[in-house]
Amino acid sequence: MPTLLSRSARLVVATLLTKLVCGAAQGATALDCLPPIPPAPVTDAATRAEFRVEIGQEFTAYFDEAQAYLRCLDAARSEVSEEINRAIRDYQALGPEPDG
Repeated sequence: MPTLLSRSARLVVATLLTKLVCGAAQGATALDCLPPIPPAPVTDAATRAEFRVEIGQEFTAYFDEAQAYLRCLDAARSEVSEEINRAIRDYQALGPEPDG
């Protein structure tokens, strides 16, 4: 029986499933945070006047995405801080360094 998905398609599916399963156990990292693309400046007055509403919506969406991006970075920073504190506690649990 032929496979329904190509090898590359199976790899993509496996990667997405792994991300979903592992992502629940792992916090955000800076690599999970994608900065938004800022709107292109519109310098032509006629275009600005004609598409004022659409341009405004694009900027509003950008500002919303920028806030989400900053929240993602804050979450990643918090997660790394917790990991660092956990590593410090583990290191301190090793006890005093031997004289040598």
